[in-house]
Amino acid sequence: MKTLKNTFFVLLGFALFSCASLEEPIELVSYNGSSIKQFTGQLVQFTASFEVKNNLWVPIKMKPGSFEIFVDQQKIGNLYIDEPVRLRAFKASELQIPARIVPEPGFMTQLYQSAKKQDVQTKISGYPKVGVFFIYKTVPISKETKLQPAQFMPNLPIF
Repeated sequence: MKTLKNTFFVLLGFALFSCASLEEPIELVSYNGSSIKQFTGQLVQFTASFEVKNNLWVPIKMKPGSFEIFVDQQKIGNLYIDEPVRLRAFKASELQIPARIVPEPGFMTQLYQSAKKQDVQTKISGYPKVGVFFIYKTVPISKETKLQPAQFMPNLPIF
């Protein structure tokens, strides 16, 4: 009986992870802003707020991990998510994610140059551990998008 139960869980795991990647059924509904707790040359701590919808029939969990952040193809730092993220099945979830960025040297100059542009190309990439139930898998994530800096820094002085 125990072997049958173990076989069922193994087959369930293979069925879940052999399907399409977990990125596709998860959609970002809205970005609701962020609040900065600490901003120094060596550390930026903040809490970001998102509304995300999970279109899968199972809840998804992501363990704490790290990502690399690029602006206009130049690395500006590493993003660390220190708490696990949980998404309920077939529901939209309001997420408050505490995170920190350890910036690269010269990141302020790069961000200021990018803020003067109409559009900037941003990229976030990493290998977080994502799981369903108690089965976890390392999933490569690489998202690129164009942003308008005026949305995030509307009152930036131009010299």
